[in-house]
Amino acid sequence: MVNKNSRPWRNNKLWSLGVAVTLSWACLFYVFPALLLKWKESFGWSISQLSIGFTLALIASALTGMFAGRIIDGGHSRKLMTFSVVIGAVLLSLLPTVTAIWQFYLIWLLIGCTLAGCLYEPCFSYLTRTFQGDAKNSIIMITLIAGFASTISYPLCSIVSEFYSWETTIYLLSGILCLISAPLFWYGTSIRLDITPNSGEKASSSVIGIIKPTLSSPVFWGLLVTFATMSSNQGMIVSQIFPLLESRAISPTSTVFFASCIGPMQVIARLILFAIESFANKNIPMMAVCFTSLIFLCLSSLALVLGGASLIFVVVFVMFQGGPYGLFSIVRPIITADLLGRANFGLLSSMVGIGTVWGSAFAPGIAGSIADRWNYDTVLLTTSSIAAVGLISLIVTSTLQRRNPFPSL
Repeated sequence: MVNKNSRPWRNNKLWSLGVAVTLSWACLFYVFPALLLKWKESFGWSISQLSIGFTLALIASALTGMFAGRIIDGGHSRKLMTFSVVIGAVLLSLLPTVTAIWQFYLIWLLIGCTLAGCLYEPCFSYLTRTFQGDAKNSIIMITLIAGFASTISYPLCSIVSEFYSWETTIYLLSGILCLISAPLFWYGTSIRLDITPNSGEKASSSVIGIIKPTLSSPVFWGLLVTFATMSSNQGMIVSQIFPLLESRAISPTSTVFFASCIGPMQVIARLILFAIESFANKNIPMMAVCFTSLIFLCLSSLALVLGGASLIFVVVFVMFQGGPYGLFSIVRPIITADLLGRANFGLLSSMVGIGTVWGSAFAPGIAGSIADRWNYDTVLLTTSSIAAVGLISLIVTSTLQRRNPFPSL
């Protein structure tokens, strides 16, 4: 049994869950960008052709997320996350056998289904269901650990594929998922609290009874739009970060450096929030964090437009872009729970998450099209405008929630 007021970093099961999620991100998600160029050389398909596979995976993840959320609401998080990562590993190991691009697409489409069961969304739904209103610090801790997923994936894939082959890399990652991540998921999702569950948060047995009133609620749509704008903003920036910075007349070396700093900025922002919440015992409202993050995302793009190649403005851009988005993975489940309630949270969170995933999936293509047709100043003005739309949406949603609260399901 675990006391709900105990410090999360003292909980071995939370550490296990954090490592398991980190490895899932590293081996099933970041493996695609890490090995993209290797696949281009090996298969002979273009980057744009290969990238369709990743888009299919994200779309599949969004669509199957509702089923995963319902499984979590039914109390089967342990089986869902463990088996999802194992099935994902098996599918990943099939990539070296691919001979046609439709096979590549099919494998990634199916991997996308497993992503719905072993990344942030199911993990945070499980933590929210387990800790209820006290889930915030546990969620922050998980994001701190998982923030190093790309740091693990990129060098590991690069080194192994250079010394051996990309096929060997795939088999290694599949082994890590089965032998390390899966057992950690099984252990990490066995948390039991020494409290009686909140009887006021009973889950409905009817999926239609949940979806129908949710789709008719402006609060739900407001959250979906808000979070979709945040993911779209980040997706457009990250996908174009190298040509975007080079368009500011920044040297290739400096471009790589500044692009690499966006990830650490995310971790630093999470660490600051974690320190304030845990050590200073300050309860920062997540709505205020989300408001501030959207303002900074809006100003980030404007800074690069107005500052040109100025070093100060580039630094401001990196800080304002990386830090706020690093908090996005924390504020989304908490605000969703605060506004939509914790009953049936798995399903409700996955429904809200559809906008987030689709925003990430289509943002790179949209940004590339804008850059080709106009220029990168237009891309930056677009990302700033998208963040502004998200800010307006959040303000309206907050007002609507106070006047007409989301119905208890």
